[in-house]
Amino acid sequence: MADHRRTRYFSRSLRATALAVALVLPVTLISAPPAQAAVTQAVTEAQLPACADPSVPEDINHASIRLEGPTAGSEVAVDANGKIAISGYLHKQATMVDVSIEKTTSSSFTFGPPPPGVTNWSASWTTSMRPPHLGPVQVCSRAQREPGRYAKILRGITVVDLIPPSNVPSLTVGTITATSAKVTWGAATDNYGLAGYEVKVDGGTAHRTTVGTRSYSITDLQPSSNHTVSVVAIDLAGNRSTTAATTSFTTDALPPPPPDVDAGLTLDPDEGGATASWHPDPAKEASYRAYLDGEIYDQFSVEQLCVDANGNAANPCTVDSVITFPIEPLEEYTPYAFRVEALRADGTVARELAGDFTTMIHVDEVSPATTQTTASETSQCAGAGGDFYIAASARSTVPVPAGSTEVFLGCYRASNSSCLDAFLPPSGEKLLDCADNITDMLFAVAPSGRGPVISSVDAPQARLLVPSPVAPIAWCASGACATLLAPIAETVEVVAIAPAAAAGISWIVVGAAGIGIGLVLGVLLAILFPSTIGVNGLIEYPIEHDVDFDTFDNWGLDEGEWYNSLKVYAEVIKTTKLVADQRDLDFAWDSSEDSRLKRIIDAACTAQRGTQGKAGCDDNVIVYVPGAKNYRGDDMTETGKHIVAAMGDGGFPQPPTRAVWFYPARSVNGQAATSRGYSRGWFNTAQFQPNACDVRVPGQTCDEFPFWATDQAVNLTGQVADLKLVPTTESLPQARDISSFYGKCKVTNETKFVVLPVKPWVEAGGPSFAFKVSGGGASLCMTPKAP
Repeated sequence: MADHRRTRYFSRSLRATALAVALVLPVTLISAPPAQAAVTQAVTEAQLPACADPSVPEDINHASIRLEGPTAGSEVAVDANGKIAISGYLHKQATMVDVSIEKTTSSSFTFGPPPPGVTNWSASWTTSMRPPHLGPVQVCSRAQREPGRYAKILRGITVVDLIPPSNVPSLTVGTITATSAKVTWGAATDNYGLAGYEVKVDGGTAHRTTVGTRSYSITDLQPSSNHTVSVVAIDLAGNRSTTAATTSFTTDALPPPPPDVDAGLTLDPDEGGATASWHPDPAKEASYRAYLDGEIYDQFSVEQLCVDANGNAANPCTVDSVITFPIEPLEEYTPYAFRVEALRADGTVARELAGDFTTMIHVDEVSPATTQTTASETSQCAGAGGDFYIAASARSTVPVPAGSTEVFLGCYRASNSSCLDAFLPPSGEKLLDCADNITDMLFAVAPSGRGPVISSVDAPQARLLVPSPVAPIAWCASGACATLLAPIAETVEVVAIAPAAAAGISWIVVGAAGIGIGLVLGVLLAILFPSTIGVNGLIEYPIEHDVDFDTFDNWGLDEGEWYNSLKVYAEVIKTTKLVADQRDLDFAWDSSEDSRLKRIIDAACTAQRGTQGKAGCDDNVIVYVPGAKNYRGDDMTETGKHIVAAMGDGGFPQPPTRAVWFYPARSVNGQAATSRGYSRGWFNTAQFQPNACDVRVPGQTCDEFPFWATDQAVNLTGQVADLKLVPTTESLPQARDISSFYGKCKVTNETKFVVLPVKPWVEAGGPSFAFKVSGGGASLCMTPKAP
């Protein structure tokens, strides 16, 4: 990357030089203040930090000011308030301007008489400041004796924190089962700042959590076993609570097996549903009535769901056939009670089958423990004055710059970080037209000769704007920042918990033309296309489906409100192209479908904004793109087509009021509908008949859109949900898709999301996928599994 310009900013070597020539001022030249009580002076006019103003002379020998403490090269501990004291003397005809510790500046001072033995022609001054980070810092004091004439003293010290955080309060254990338990605790306090908590079970391996996560789930325990849990708080200096909070608990005994009402019932749970199966007795049984958790769930004839040994509709249905009944949608990792009554032709109960099951839980691509540890240690690295932190899972792939100093394992100070120092903490969009050890490292881990790409699945689990196995972000905590480098999937998960763990984060993007910080899309456009192009709406963007997204050719944008809509568009185009290539699908974008996609995004983003006309999407939008297969590759063709048809068959929804269906909110267990008095089988009631599901065709089941597990089910939007008969075999694949979407994309109860049906993608047999849109770009959270 030798072609990018290297403009050096005020570096640590220059600071060291300035420190070496600093002189202690002679006390005989310090004049005394008037004989009066101590006063506090505050300079309010705007000033640059004391040693960051290149327009004033480095007159460190000036007799106007003396910096007494702390002494050069000393180790200074922060006090109980996280501050250090700075003091000195001032000539009575001079004015204190400010004192800075790097980018933190104070212009408030307490003045008093000089101590005994010092001339009366001087005044003492003191101030107390919170350092922006621990570790080596530069302290600078500045005074003014006449207009335009400043005296400045620059001094290097090392800030430490020797005070441990408070002990963790209120440690409790709850939700105890035979094999698991959940511990929770109250917030600890610290004089300078917390990095997180450390949990140990039975004295074993320590597990880290972030500041905002004060709970930990313990799994894989033995029934009726005793355990001890301890928790300590860890501050930004790495200090731990003096005494660990400790508690003990005993897991439950294994519950007795449920009564065997009928041994012929089999329950096969999955993530978002389950399958119940049993052998029929057609000579005695005409129909079945199913209950879930005591509430009626469905009623159907023997022939409706009767299949043979190959899974095909059985005709006739015999005792050797099987009734296969899908139960969905269900919440993951949740216990349910299921019961079915076999009814005779006269409606009386011939027999009863019952059983309990617990749905499965989706498996995170990155374990929560890894995510919490990475986020917590990155906060600690930033607060301890580290310049960059390399996650444990990336240490074999990231070259540590020569001359770096290790603060703790994975955390380093670079010998030169002047370029990033000038831009952090991040504020808005920045182009880094400079270089240092860290920017050189970022270019080293980026693909050679390649520019940035929209998040996609082209690299192994690549989901960010950097097409590399390692993704960098700027991670800031307590006013200091460190560059985090971690595998892409891990970085996505770390970003998701950032609000609870850090003051703020920003993408650092390595491109062919430079490095950008901030709202990445705008940065990259500025890097590659400095001239602006007027934009009035998404359809008029000068961006088409055949754009080379790897180099951002032909992109142009100047209206910030459309950034997120553009990210949605780019993510859909990029992901569908890559997955189609992976799976050899007969799929390609053309101009007609490209225009339709833009119109759908316009409509969806307008619904998301809750406005009329045409509007761009807000920040932090989660988007679900249904397919003809779920993200795992299981068939749900007719279900995917149903969603497309319900939302306008590739055009605008009809009636237009259905546009609100683009933007539902999750409703766990369908509580939004049940609280309004609707049952899960609402379409079987007289209130909603006749409907498309009245005639129960063997081998088919009723599919509804919007989804039951949203706040738009049934007719909660004032219009009845769309119904269609689809193959029964598609029930569980769709249930798995929705359940995994909720889990992988962190869609909690009442979280709103966008449903974006793309007709040509479903017609081509493409799988579902989902992504998040934020200031940092678009990131896939539910990635289609490779075939």
